[in-house]
Amino acid sequence: MINITGHDAIDFAGLAGELLLKSGAETSRVEDTITRICIGAGFTEIEVLVFPTGIIINGILDDARLTRVKRIHTREINLTVVSIVNDISRKFAAGKASLKEGLATVRNVSADSPRGPNILGISSAGSLASGAATILLGGSWADFAPAVVSTALVRLITGAAAFNLAYILQLYVAGLFSGLIGSLFVDLGFGQHLDKIIVGALLPLVPGVALTNAVRDFISGDLLSGTLRMAEALLIAVALAGGVGFALALYAGYIGTALENAGIF
Repeated sequence: MINITGHDAIDFAGLAGELLLKSGAETSRVEDTITRICIGAGFTEIEVLVFPTGIIINGILDDARLTRVKRIHTREINLTVVSIVNDISRKFAAGKASLKEGLATVRNVSADSPRGPNILGISSAGSLASGAATILLGGSWADFAPAVVSTALVRLITGAAAFNLAYILQLYVAGLFSGLIGSLFVDLGFGQHLDKIIVGALLPLVPGVALTNAVRDFISGDLLSGTLRMAEALLIAVALAGGVGFALALYAGYIGTALENAGIF
């Protein structure tokens, strides 16, 4: 017989919520999952507060009030993690999984994320998808290879720890490099449609999920989370657009002219 302690139970709930929030789950799903786990563990007077940058859990178990606070620093889209945590939390709430199994599962998932996935595989798949998107958006097959290469380089830039930049600044740099790389490819004759190449390269960074979750949070009544997510989506869009705009102006005014004068093209 497994002895369920309050600390183990609230650790399970907190880690499950942290994984969901880091992986792009909406606020209502995170709160529901944490609440299910706490109820399954026997907590009463459960209070859960979730917003994009943190989680607060409070409840009573065995006449002792326990509280956990989780600070969320990074967020990404990982539906595999959402599915795993969602599945084990519901099994635990239904009595089909023990606390030991649930805690071990979320700890294993936490140990494998967010840097556990195959970065090379993700970058390769994202690059090919961006190249295909360039074709679907009206680009020619001549734009496919430049879009793939641009996307791969942008992924390396945004994922490089050496930059040590804030997330929004990384996106600005990504927009900057996508504009410069795309312009260079077109001038060298490796692409035909600069706009399609740039859009394809930045497509994986577009905040579609963040914007969708913001609307869902507003509909669910989570006004704080909705406002924060909406602000995040707008900041990402502005950073990408600003980086691309500055890159095009810089290339047209200085870099392109210098390369042309040097006889490169």
